[in-house]
Amino acid sequence: MKPLNGVLAWLLIVAVIPACTGKEETTSGEQKGTGAARTQEEVLLEKTITDLASRGTEFPKTKDSQSILRFYSRGYAGINNGKSESLKDIEKYLSDLIERINRGEPIGVSAKVSNIKTSVTGPSGWATYDYDYKVGRGGVVLQAEQGKCTTIFRKQGDSWLIQHDHCSTESPPIFLR
Repeated sequence: MKPLNGVLAWLLIVAVIPACTGKEETTSGEQKGTGAARTQEEVLLEKTITDLASRGTEFPKTKDSQSILRFYSRGYAGINNGKSESLKDIEKYLSDLIERINRGEPIGVSAKVSNIKTSVTGPSGWATYDYDYKVGRGGVVLQAEQGKCTTIFRKQGDSWLIQHDHCSTESPPIFLR
């Protein structure tokens, strides 16, 4: 089996945001506990993340790469644990995942995302969050990570597209390495 790469990590992290934020829903447009009203664009940005997450969790069933790729700008560039990623890397990851699913590999994900914060300024927006996730196959945990991500979006028409993201796993203190 090939080792999991940074694209997999980010995709799996984002794939479960709506189910695992640990944040209570609010109907007033106010983020719980902050007292600050969210703008309509911040709500739409969060919905974009939620929609991508939904498509990510459905992907093993649908095998529809475009349902995920449509969230990325053509000029997407990311960094995961210090390694660069591109849209081509995501395309390759999805293609490889489809191949593995077609071979019958039962791949599963358990993830939690917390401390989500969004901001929008004109046609640009960003989101930061903490993540904790596990990737497994057939009930065996293959990888478990915790870390932080920042994702930058650009509004194009009615859609928020991912321009850049930067995710890093949390390292243990130096004396424990």
